Amino acid sequence: SVSLARPLPELTAIARQQQPILLTVMAEEVRTNVAEPPAMASTVTLALLLGPAANSPPYFDHPSYVSRIAENSPQGAPLVFGDPYTTVVRDDDMGKNGVFSLSLEHNNGTFEVLPGVAEQRATFVLHVRSAQLLDYEINKVLSFKVVARELTPDSAMSATADVMVFVDDVNDNPPRFLEDEYRATIPENATAGTRLVQVQATDVDTGEFGHVRYTSILGRVNGSLALDPETGVITITKDKHDFDREVAAEFRVDVEARDENGAGLRSTVPLIIRVLDVNDETPHFVREPYELILAPDRASFSSPVFLQATDADAESPNNQVRYEILSGNKGDHFVLDRETGELTVRTPVGARESIITINVRAYDLGIPLRWTHGIVRVYPPETRARTMVFIVPGTNPDPKATEETLSSLTGGSVTIKDIKPYDGDDLPGSPPGPKSQVTATVLYNSQAIIDVASLEKRLKGNKTAIMIGDPVKEYRADSSGVLFWVLIFFAILFALALLAALLCCFCHGCPYFIGH
Repeated sequence: SVSLARPLPELTAIARQQQPILLTVMAEEVRTNVAEPPAMASTVTLALLLGPAANSPPYFDHPSYVSRIAENSPQGAPLVFGDPYTTVVRDDDMGKNGVFSLSLEHNNGTFEVLPGVAEQRATFVLHVRSAQLLDYEINKVLSFKVVARELTPDSAMSATADVMVFVDDVNDNPPRFLEDEYRATIPENATAGTRLVQVQATDVDTGEFGHVRYTSILGRVNGSLALDPETGVITITKDKHDFDREVAAEFRVDVEARDENGAGLRSTVPLIIRVLDVNDETPHFVREPYELILAPDRASFSSPVFLQATDADAESPNNQVRYEILSGNKGDHFVLDRETGELTVRTPVGARESIITINVRAYDLGIPLRWTHGIVRVYPPETRARTMVFIVPGTNPDPKATEETLSSLTGGSVTIKDIKPYDGDDLPGSPPGPKSQVTATVLYNSQAIIDVASLEKRLKGNKTAIMIGDPVKEYRADSSGVLFWVLIFFAILFALALLAALLCCFCHGCPYFIGH
């Protein structure tokens, strides 16, 4: 009995094509003891005639495979098949019939298989070729086939194995707001609890990865806003908030949302808050009080007079200011223009009237109406007034305190007209450092008094230069001699002014002649 000890393809691989395989078979006697005659043998030749070689298809170790992979895995990431899977494909044929190719069907380009060509046996690997469709939100499961196909031209033998890949969800999508920008409009006097707007964001991730919470408001005025983490409703937190129309017409903040229950990926959206002006500012006179001097004809002022009040409100009509006379206009001598604030003399003021005090009011046109009171003092032409320039140490001196100091120095009523930096040369004996030039009107009356002791105390340790008209005189508070002569100078000046006023009244040509 003759049988194959090894696979026939191995035999055919070493045999010549279409040639018989010759085997010599020998039959030999078996001697049982030494007394028997020598064994005899005989041989015969066996010719094996081989027909066409048989061809078997390739086959996989398993008919199907299952794996998992995270969405958005990078290119080249392999599919891992755990036990009991072995990714082996075989073909028992010898020679060219044992060569096969590997490819994927119904794969949509997400994966690829290596190697592309193998012989008899191969361990194949599947890895990511393109992650575009490896998205849990698009495909939760991907199914395709691995195909092993012989490459012999006259052979169509092949084998397939099913592959199922489950895509695992990861937090790869940030929240997205439904609008690119949110806007809200509130009055600047809005109170705590006022609702501005509700922002909304969604997340295409599933489970906790898609649970959005609104986490914070980013911006300079965020301390005045509250954000509900679940609903996205934004409200004002306090009555004294930062939304002041006089500061800005609009305020911007950024609203932040995070997924994964507030701990994951973030997105922001701008919130523009437009603030409406309300009438919450009161007009204020630029000068207080106004001190004016009548012209010699008592029918006008020595110079045009315009009362001026400002209103810090941002918009009309809340910042439109109007003027009116409340009281003190005895004889109806004066007219105040309601819109421009110009004060004029309607009828000449009698010579017997001295200082006239008029109460005026500046009010806006907002709702509710807001106003402020002011005082206008009108001095007769006999009152002596001088425009004086004072050089004082420091920058931006306090106007009110400076007026009080200069009033003590001159003995008159001082009204500052202008304050600006002094850029001239340093005066002799003046201390170094920045200085300011103060232009003021000094009004004198019969009650002018200079308190020397109070003045010395006020100016102790300071140096102030005083410019009267063109000449410049230096005053040093630490020099009592110079102070004495300065005071003497002002006393003589004041006496001459009174004397001139008295003599003027006795001249026949003077309009204020007593006999007139």
